[in-house]
Amino acid sequence: MTVLATSSMGSVLIFGASMYLSSADNAAFLSFWGVLMGVSSALSPVEQEISRQAAAAATRERKPGPNSVRAFAVSQTVAVTVAALLAVPLVNAQLFGQHRGLTIVAEIGIVAIPALYAMRGMFVGSGKIGRYSTILLAEAGTRLALFTGFIIAGLRGPSWLGFAVAGGSCAWLPFTLCIRESVDNSAPSEPWAALWRRMLGLILGSALTASVLTGYPALVKLVAPRGSEEALSGLFLAVSLIRSPLLLVLSPIQTLAVPTIVRVLQQTEGQRRIKQYAVAGAGGTLIVGLITSTVAFLVGPWMFHLLYRDKFVVSASTMAALGWSGTALAATMLTSTVLVARKQAGRVAAVWAAVAAVTLLLLASTYTIDVRAVLGAVVGPTVGLAVALVMVISGRDPEAGTGPENATVPQST
Repeated sequence: MTVLATSSMGSVLIFGASMYLSSADNAAFLSFWGVLMGVSSALSPVEQEISRQAAAAATRERKPGPNSVRAFAVSQTVAVTVAALLAVPLVNAQLFGQHRGLTIVAEIGIVAIPALYAMRGMFVGSGKIGRYSTILLAEAGTRLALFTGFIIAGLRGPSWLGFAVAGGSCAWLPFTLCIRESVDNSAPSEPWAALWRRMLGLILGSALTASVLTGYPALVKLVAPRGSEEALSGLFLAVSLIRSPLLLVLSPIQTLAVPTIVRVLQQTEGQRRIKQYAVAGAGGTLIVGLITSTVAFLVGPWMFHLLYRDKFVVSASTMAALGWSGTALAATMLTSTVLVARKQAGRVAAVWAAVAAVTLLLLASTYTIDVRAVLGAVVGPTVGLAVALVMVISGRDPEAGTGPENATVPQST
């Protein structure tokens, strides 16, 4: 219920912005949304990694070691680096156009993200699901409350609405006391160099994920010719309405899934069970994808006309394509969670490198920008799902036990 509530709040926010902003301003806002949510997705491995460490420590009735703090430090360093990159005039001009205030707002939100994810990971990995649910609701609720307040006060520019979104990244502040003394600094730790390599590999894979998920409007904006905001506004809105709730739902599910998969892998026949789930999931993805595409084809354009009249127009074929794209992305994210649980960061990065490479290749083609954007949204995730399935089915966790009597949970050394 918490995940559905937070997803709904995000959808309401995107819908509200589309109603109050002009099509050009809304395209700039969605580019900002893509940057902030894309970077958030890129940094999400710190949540999954800390949840994994906390879950492994809990099975030994201990607190996680200093590796959890080090994982946070790596993600914070990456966040500061990305914020500095946004300050480059050429970059922020291409992304936000004349709305340069969105740059500062995005930087504030990005720098605050690692602490939010670190706390979320610590709560869920330690079994404190109540606190985890509360911080999820606080994040989404803060955004919606600020957004509503600004609308009522008549502050409806893209920068003000962007500030409301960035405010949610600071929702961890009231929870700082809850996280005190959560780490055992005397526990064995992984060497800095090894942790850096592993975390950067996970972040790279997640960044590639973000570039084709919530960050997709920003990625398209980087390669689109100047003045294409009006032509892309409808597509950006459709992508954001479909993919942003998808990430808000799947990110917590992935975090919850990692400790669960770790435990399954330690059971007798755990490897075989995981592979069976992957094959069954592939069949389910095909069925769900076809149903979603059909519904999007039949209902999507009608819904857009009902909500926006002629302000935003998206064709039935585009809606169907985005329906399949969303399904394939969801399946790829969930399948890659197995690789995260196996600590196979290189394979996670390879999956999303394949998605990003195919997507960028299509975005660089000679078709019109709207056709390129749709092709990239469809073909890239489909290739990524195939690669992820092959890696899960063909791979094995080298640290998996052979049965309950000698199972060992992956731990930092």
